[in-house]
Amino acid sequence: MIMEKPGQQMVQLRKPWISLMPFTLTFLFLIITSGLPPSVLAAEPQPQYGGTFRIATTSARSYDPHMETWPQTTILTLNTYSGLLRTNKDMDGVELDLAESWKQVDAVTYVFKLRQGVRFHDLPPVNGRELTSEDVKYSIERISGLHGLASDFKHQYYFENQIESIQAPDKYTVIIKTKGTYAPFINYLASPFSPIVPKEAVEAFKDLKRNAIGSGPFILKEFIQGSHFSLVKNPKYFKKGLPYLDGIQCKFITEPSAMMAAYLAGQLDAMGATFYQVPTIKKEAPDSTIIERNLGFGLVLRCPPWQDNKPYQPPFDKLLVRQAIAMSIDKKKLLELAQGGYGKVQVGAVPNWPSYSLPASEQVEYNPEKAKKLLAEAGYPTGFTTELMTWNMEAMVKPAQIIQEMLGGVGIKVDLKIMEMAQYFNRMFKFDYQMALHMMGAGLDPEEWLVKYFGDPTESVTYKWQNKEVWRLISEQRKTIDKKKRPAIIQEIQRLLLKDAPNVWLYTQSQFNVNRPYVHRVLYENDYQPLVGELVWMEKH
Repeated sequence: MIMEKPGQQMVQLRKPWISLMPFTLTFLFLIITSGLPPSVLAAEPQPQYGGTFRIATTSARSYDPHMETWPQTTILTLNTYSGLLRTNKDMDGVELDLAESWKQVDAVTYVFKLRQGVRFHDLPPVNGRELTSEDVKYSIERISGLHGLASDFKHQYYFENQIESIQAPDKYTVIIKTKGTYAPFINYLASPFSPIVPKEAVEAFKDLKRNAIGSGPFILKEFIQGSHFSLVKNPKYFKKGLPYLDGIQCKFITEPSAMMAAYLAGQLDAMGATFYQVPTIKKEAPDSTIIERNLGFGLVLRCPPWQDNKPYQPPFDKLLVRQAIAMSIDKKKLLELAQGGYGKVQVGAVPNWPSYSLPASEQVEYNPEKAKKLLAEAGYPTGFTTELMTWNMEAMVKPAQIIQEMLGGVGIKVDLKIMEMAQYFNRMFKFDYQMALHMMGAGLDPEEWLVKYFGDPTESVTYKWQNKEVWRLISEQRKTIDKKKRPAIIQEIQRLLLKDAPNVWLYTQSQFNVNRPYVHRVLYENDYQPLVGELVWMEKH
């Protein structure tokens, strides 16, 4: 059975109103003839308690929520920790978590009232003590890089140099003053990478890479590197009646084919699938529900980073060369060949965010003949040779091969370097490469596609680019809370980057959420909230 979630595309039924018409008419007939109100006949099944939800993911690098950027990290941390707030289901606002309420008193002052009686997991060295405002203060300071080596905290740009003070006047009140108006502040507080952690756990373990002691709905029972982790229900969770599950079992499976085999063998209750796996799943497990979701992660072709402590190297120091590269890529064809067309072609750095993303009318022109002329004008009439690195995942290797061919069509000879993922990221963070095919992380605020890639050198942690006007505008949009002016600034930043052409923004791809028919879960649009385990329940089967 194929199901659709509002805002998501159907896998098979392109005109769902036609396909569902016979059912709808029958349903209305039953309502009229039975005398029962529609609310009774259409009642949703009631959640049931119990069961262990079995899923799979690739093994994350670590599980310290303040140090990590990898999305697989949050499958564990989102279910073992809690934050003040959480990005809501449709990603157009926030919902309460540890905060019982919050308000913005003035342009720079925020007051949060915590739920009383929230307790950390009953594990040493915390031993179930109450979570208080001091824990909130410590956690925000830690994210900012104030407790440890600052460079270890990959999300320090959330709050570093943005907060004037954090006060904890009593156990359940937190008052935060920003140094000025700060537009992304609430979105960053709601990030899955901003949970509240206990200070004594950090001090005991030095970091939280292999230890998770929070106040979330589940408790880490076991972690076996390269094998699995298991979570068990937190009997003292502060949200009454939650979670429904007894536990979550997550296997580490790196190969998509192996993950699908495990699902089809009945070893998993749900999985994430790629487009080419869907026909097999529909055939072998026809009772599965399959939902297509367009991810916020954007595939991007990068020219070398430009650091201000070293000169930018030829041929990429020529603007015409970078613009020629951008004109050489047929994005629509690339998406069709690499992803079966499942995804969205992108224009600029901020994808799929109404009012913040650039319109299709501003797409870079695909024109290989003009690209050849630009190369000749730049002094490379016969092209040049370069290296393109990416990591050994099919979703990266296949588009890299297609890009190799497209660039070859204008005279740019590309040597592919396919690396192990860890090797790739180690080199990436050294900012030492010629070209790279990368997956840009999804953003919890529009500026997240800008700051850590194109911000000034103190903030850009995964890419470097020298454009002081871009830096200035990134700073300006942060201070702009006007709902018309801020999107305009963010669009202007993207136009400047399109002109500079340090990157070519290609597409965001679709993923398919596959669930057994007895699985009930709320899917959040935020890619960093892939599993909100407290809201999952399973029918007895």
